[in-house]
Amino acid sequence: MPIALSLHQLTALDASPLELVAIAGELEVEFVCLFTHVPDAAAGRYPFVDRADVDSLRAALDEYGVRLGNVEVFPLDRSGPRDEFEPALAIGAQLGATRATAHVHNIASDQEASDRFAAFAAQAANHGLIAGLEFNNFSAVTDLGEAARIVRAAGVGSVVLDTLHLVRSGGTAGDVARAAELIDYAQLSDGPAFMPGEERWREAVAERLTPGDGDFPLAALIAPLAYGTLFEVEVPQSAAHKAGVPALDRCLRAVTASRALLARHRQDSAP
Repeated sequence: MPIALSLHQLTALDASPLELVAIAGELEVEFVCLFTHVPDAAAGRYPFVDRADVDSLRAALDEYGVRLGNVEVFPLDRSGPRDEFEPALAIGAQLGATRATAHVHNIASDQEASDRFAAFAAQAANHGLIAGLEFNNFSAVTDLGEAARIVRAAGVGSVVLDTLHLVRSGGTAGDVARAAELIDYAQLSDGPAFMPGEERWREAVAERLTPGDGDFPLAALIAPLAYGTLFEVEVPQSAAHKAGVPALDRCLRAVTASRALLARHRQDSAP
């Protein structure tokens, strides 16, 4: 049967979390990823789930047969207790999430990063959530090798693989193979082979290409990943949004392309 997919909120930032769940249901996408915590610096930029939304979201998830897979995003930018994460983790648990993604910032060493991640993983586990460490060029953990070292040192959690961040950090299929046992969650998008450094933030949060429309070696990058990996569609398309293309249609395009990629290149998607 086809591999289960997840739909990331970034794919339709103009949709509310409720609307994203409805879109996922319409497209028969099994999971969604929602923001339950947004750093103060990004407040207002992303659709956000708070306590007041829990009952209506739970009802929508049930109605459309969709599950909440992952909640974002938790910046590990200092050591010590992170009580401010508790409401967001609790909301994720109440809505049935199984994962919580963190970014690491402001570290002096990998040891400091692994200590912070281990503490976050323990906090997330108290809510029944598996902690995932995402690497990218906008955090202190910039590549897959470093993320893998930190997670191994922490002895808990997993690595979140975003194909865009992998390619932009110079990562290869060999890097994926060496860290594959740590990866159970992979986010799909495509892009040109080269993107100027000053354009990479906008690309990441606003303008990615659908799988198959760019130059990334996606088939090779996903080949080493284990059976049961959750693949997520993370394809913001701001130009299409500005041109008036509805959120449903943009999500349909990204989901269709992702399913085609997986059907062609993953044996576990065979009927």
